[in-house]
Amino acid sequence: MEMDETPSIQRVHDHIDGNFSAHLERCRDFLRQKSISATGEGIRETAAIVKDFIEEIGGTVRYGGVEDFPIVYGRVDLGRPKTLIVYGMYDVQPVEEAKWTSPPFGAEIRELPRFGSCIIARGAVNSKGALAGVFNALRSIKETGRLPVNLVFVIEGEEEIGSLNLESFIRDHKDELKGNGVVDFDFSEDSNKKVSLHLGLKGIVYLDLKCRGKKTFGPSESVHSSVSAWIASPVWRLVHALSSLVDENENIMIDGFLDNVAPISAKDLRILENLARTFDEREFLREMRGLGFKHKATGVDLLKKGLYSPIINIDGLTAGYSGMGTKTVLPRVASAKIDIRFGPNMEPGEVVEKFNRHLAGKGFEDIEVTVRDNYTWSKTDADEDIVDRMIGAYRRHGVEPEIWPMATWAAPYFVFSRILRLPLVSGGLGHGGRQHSPDEYMTVKGLRDFEKFVATFLSLLGR
Repeated sequence: MEMDETPSIQRVHDHIDGNFSAHLERCRDFLRQKSISATGEGIRETAAIVKDFIEEIGGTVRYGGVEDFPIVYGRVDLGRPKTLIVYGMYDVQPVEEAKWTSPPFGAEIRELPRFGSCIIARGAVNSKGALAGVFNALRSIKETGRLPVNLVFVIEGEEEIGSLNLESFIRDHKDELKGNGVVDFDFSEDSNKKVSLHLGLKGIVYLDLKCRGKKTFGPSESVHSSVSAWIASPVWRLVHALSSLVDENENIMIDGFLDNVAPISAKDLRILENLARTFDEREFLREMRGLGFKHKATGVDLLKKGLYSPIINIDGLTAGYSGMGTKTVLPRVASAKIDIRFGPNMEPGEVVEKFNRHLAGKGFEDIEVTVRDNYTWSKTDADEDIVDRMIGAYRRHGVEPEIWPMATWAAPYFVFSRILRLPLVSGGLGHGGRQHSPDEYMTVKGLRDFEKFVATFLSLLGR
């Protein structure tokens, strides 16, 4: 029976404990539903499940975006003084099933060293497991009382392919999307139970490069490698073009590329100095599966390098023969996939323009450049009330979060922070790993902790 009052935090936590077996199975069922945005498989079916989740807690729902990739747009309006926008994603990356030790959409529970019982599934940690946990927590709140805040849901199914329709949706509904802030609930514990809270994200531009040889000097088709004595190689040409982008230390060599990089503010510098006191460089390296840092810097200087410097990364190179044995061939085409990451105050259009101008200036104007997707950067002020409430929720659970002024990963947070001008935070208890990789996992205990954290945060925000 629904009560009139906001339930106590402990009452909701007790309800989560008492119903956790059912919550766990709901999460596993959700993970079993395929939702691969790269192929479209299961996307509309998963959107319908998210719609049902919102309606179960008394919300109204309509779809936005495009028919094949619906944005699930929901609202629970209880006349509360505060309104929270909840952003999330229900799509996942493709899988290479042969590399998994259990079916990627089986959501099997297995014991993993150090972590205990874990759910193995694509989307377990990125990010369907957390999304299921949010709705489990909301059901427990509703079944013990009333939600402490009004809720608006913007849950998309295209994040893994660039959130192609999210910006236009936000702009079209700008007048409706009012609130006190935005949250992206997510598992934010590392393998040592250290939690983090990020106040900003870099932007990203993803490019495809294709080289068919310099004008009329390349092969008209793939031919025997001996003819490279006379005919120019598209592969060498692409390699030289790529090598012109950075020096041997991966410093960007594009003229004027760094002109608009924002200086680090005094407030961010203070946050970095606090972060450096608890930043465990060796553990951070292990979490990233790295063998060593490419910079010789340490402490605050190392954090500055990683969080504020733009980077150009080669994600993939494709050319010629790569099978068993030998095959001497001069390929017709060479291609590369590039991502460029940048912070304030750079913008995607500026990045692409300077990149293309550099190639043309170096004589590589024949290389075809296609922009696949892009996000711009996002930033939330550390003094915002919603940041304070999330820190308070962590402390209620006995943990002190590391505050990061920026993060190196990308997400479309800019639609909220820069278009709607609302503060956004991301966080939550719970641990998972191997995002985008075989045997992606989340801990069972982490799901329970995460649900309790969501309830705590909403209670504190509603006060």
